[in-house]
Amino acid sequence: MRRSLAAAALLTAALALTGARPAGSALSAGPIRHVVEVMLENHTFDDLFAGFPGARGIPAATSLPDPAGSGTIAPLVAGAGEGDVQGAMDNSRPSELFAMDRRGASYAMDRFSLVAGSGLSAITTFPPADDPDLQYLARRYELADDNFQPVIGPTNPNVLSALTGSPSGAFRPGSIFDQLWAAGLSARAYYGVPLWLLGGTVWARLFPPGRPALATTAAFFADLRAGTLPAFSFVRPGVGYSSEPPEDLGQADDWLGEVVAALAASPEWSSTALFVTYDEGGGFYDHVPPPVADPAGYGTRTPLVVVSPYARRGVFGAETTTVSVLAFTDRVFHLRPLDAFVARQDDLLGAFDLGQRPAPAPRPPLVPPLTLAAYAGPDRLHDVAPLAVGQHAELLLECNRPSLALDTAASGPVSLRLLGGPGAGASFPATVRMVGGVATIAFSAGAPGYYRLLASGPGGSLGYLTLDVATTPLTP
Repeated sequence: MRRSLAAAALLTAALALTGARPAGSALSAGPIRHVVEVMLENHTFDDLFAGFPGARGIPAATSLPDPAGSGTIAPLVAGAGEGDVQGAMDNSRPSELFAMDRRGASYAMDRFSLVAGSGLSAITTFPPADDPDLQYLARRYELADDNFQPVIGPTNPNVLSALTGSPSGAFRPGSIFDQLWAAGLSARAYYGVPLWLLGGTVWARLFPPGRPALATTAAFFADLRAGTLPAFSFVRPGVGYSSEPPEDLGQADDWLGEVVAALAASPEWSSTALFVTYDEGGGFYDHVPPPVADPAGYGTRTPLVVVSPYARRGVFGAETTTVSVLAFTDRVFHLRPLDAFVARQDDLLGAFDLGQRPAPAPRPPLVPPLTLAAYAGPDRLHDVAPLAVGQHAELLLECNRPSLALDTAASGPVSLRLLGGPGAGASFPATVRMVGGVATIAFSAGAPGYYRLLASGPGGSLGYLTLDVATTPLTP
């Protein structure tokens, strides 16, 4: 069921249910007292929801130029060995503009397969079995199918736009955090990497010295358990869990399941609106032309899933962006819009029925108690790079808690199984020994292609790893 309601009617209904307060009040109204945004990376709507029932997925008979010849080719569906695609996809602003192919007041969306370095990877879609938790949430709650990345370009401008309301994605003072703090409300960003890595980055500029507003994902899970979640939480995963190629899609999905399960079991579930978003499309194909909103954007559609006891169930059809989460936050806390760009956004209230009987807590289908992630080295900061045919790689396998902290108590055998690949050309042990949460895998392959490994280890730990061996943008 597609749903798109007039903003004025939504606001009137919402305020009638929650009780209007003066703009700028530091008090939340109604049942929603916590807004959580979990932002993953680099996928378009068509890439993950190409055939979702009732949504604007890829139309039948769609074809794009074949980069290997003069004909055309239909979008591809990833096979059993492809939990990702080659990680060299080009999602720069010039390449995105080329792929979208502006023609007058619209875009033809017809040249994604012709971007150098991307090719067929750009028009590869993933089946629902690859991200069962995300698909479950989209079916059980509300999926927005007309949500666009706010800026044509890569990660940084889109993240900044999502937090500051900047239509260009350029850094500027003033963010959703500043706005909430000024109103006497709490706000925090949680990141799944060592925080020292963020020194000197834009994160240090977003938060003034001395304000404890940036924390690890371990703190997020602790705040959930303690019932001390801020009014607004912005959560980013660590290396291996973001879903950006070459990271395996299943790894990010398992972690998302852990986040949702922890929220469902916490005292905060009954008063929380969770938004699962993606920073930008990553260079993947999407067939819906974005509106020509301003000189910087919009870019391709990205998934947005709304999860809450008060979320409707269906497909939300209003035009939104990740900046709409800011508009929603302003609405539920009765704050004036952060800026004119935020004021123009749909506020997502139409995805909620604040008067409905609260929906049961979610039960994602695949929530391992621990996850197993592979890294290129002991620093845990680098994904596994593409390999050459015959190249021997020593991969570090680590057992992580949902907080993405190493579980040093995990010891025992880890079994490895090939889920898909070109054939018998892969060489890796059937079992490795994990000690103190760490094991190593020796891997090589004698033929090009994608090789997807399933790792099962101590304490019910589970992990996915797609190894990209000598693939090219023309590899089907």
